[in-house]
Amino acid sequence: MERAFLFNGIGSKPEKLLVKLPPELMDKYEVYLDQTFTRLGLNKDIEKNKAYDGRVAEWVISLICDRVVYEYYIEKGIIPDIGAGYSSGIVSISGCFGAVSHDFAHDIIMMNRSTMRCLEEHDVKLDMGVVIGFSYDDASKVLEGHFSPDELIIGCGNSKFHVTLSGYADAVEKALELCQEEGAIKVFSLGIGVAYHHPIMKNYSQEYVDLCGQDVYSDPLYPILSIFDYRIMTTGADIMKENQLNVYSPIRWDIALTKMEELGCREFFDVSANGAVSKFSRLKRKCKIYTLEDIYS
Repeated sequence: MERAFLFNGIGSKPEKLLVKLPPELMDKYEVYLDQTFTRLGLNKDIEKNKAYDGRVAEWVISLICDRVVYEYYIEKGIIPDIGAGYSSGIVSISGCFGAVSHDFAHDIIMMNRSTMRCLEEHDVKLDMGVVIGFSYDDASKVLEGHFSPDELIIGCGNSKFHVTLSGYADAVEKALELCQEEGAIKVFSLGIGVAYHHPIMKNYSQEYVDLCGQDVYSDPLYPILSIFDYRIMTTGADIMKENQLNVYSPIRWDIALTKMEELGCREFFDVSANGAVSKFSRLKRKCKIYTLEDIYS
């Protein structure tokens, strides 16, 4: 396996994604956007969506952008030997690699509304925070003894210099302050009211997990590496389980990338429109991560 496709998680605002799409890809995006938002009952003017709809609308836009970039790579003859999805990138790669329909992938994203609603009903205040400048081990040492795993964990170990914290909002705030004091280059809260990749999310995401468990999966067109146990997944059952685990299971993205290198991957293609996944996925070896900008120019 020499070529891997990398799918980013949710986080980039639509304006940061869309500005990177060339005109021909923007045309395709507009077609998909019209179809998708009409089906889901979302307003293309994000601010006009009520309650949690505005947030999930932005997240659906991320998946649409991934689809447009993915299809462009395939049309250019860039075919993956394997792929991996970071966080909600698991949902995106499930659609793009044909394990589920794009409509069902969007339905999974929409189900985050149920999780947010459940958290609000129980008055549970969660958050996530980013620490730049520390590896997983560095951050673990800084935080050791200050928080119980119930309060806070490193939800995502991304690279040698980038981790994401998940837990209760007050614990995330304190942890970010602590990391800043200990020399982190930059820290910031995501302020999203959820703590993806923390086990506590399992208590509030049953509808999400149930939807992901529906019998709608096919074998993916290309193998997908699990970011939870680093298996090579080739069946629809594999992909269903990966989606069910996603919302409440910690991620070691750094280990997943190393595993793909060990499998022989030497070319990585960032499927996000703005090259977001390449920014926190620096590899130890001299493997190239290509972005849309690299391929289109």
